Amino acid sequence: MNTVLHPVGPNPSRVYWFRRFVVVLALVVALGGVGAVIWAVAFRDGGSADAVGDPAGAAGASDVPATDEAANPVDCAAEDLEVTLAADATTYPAGSNPVLQGFVTNISTTPCTVDAGDAAREVVISSGSDRIWSTKDCASADTASRQLLLAAGARDAFEIAWSRTRSAEGCPGDLPAPRAGTYQAVATLLGTGAAPVAFVLD
Repeated sequence: MNTVLHPVGPNPSRVYWFRRFVVVLALVVALGGVGAVIWAVAFRDGGSADAVGDPAGAAGASDVPATDEAANPVDCAAEDLEVTLAADATTYPAGSNPVLQGFVTNISTTPCTVDAGDAAREVVISSGSDRIWSTKDCASADTASRQLLLAAGARDAFEIAWSRTRSAEGCPGDLPAPRAGTYQAVATLLGTGAAPVAFVLD
């Protein structure tokens, strides 16, 4: 123990202390080099695994197109839409007005935009070959256009209350009133039409 703390030899003690310092320093450098190699290998292997097989990274990449579609939707095409129409009754006594209820549904898998206003989404009421009334004929500026963004599977509801009047293009006045009989209503949008709805006016 005394020879460790108090070196013995022909040289001054500082020489022996310097030699011990050099040996310790060499050991530290050697151990540090080994640690650096181990760290580098671990980093290389870990980085390689993250770049190739990180499930979270793959999921994030797949979310980009969906985000882009929502932020920049396209115009709806005819095949993207389904239009349905129904009447609130099958027979209307004198003084009772038909109410037509409909839906425009985006049946595609991506969001799209469409004008579902009265001038674009048309409801026509006819009796045989006689065109009686249309939402386009007298559409007001407030209802003529209604821009919608429909998510995939989303639908927009609309309701038409027909006052048993006749209309024509340009919305002329003093047209003869419809008579009692059987009528049918059809709704269309972008060329896509709902099944006709029949009803009777007494």
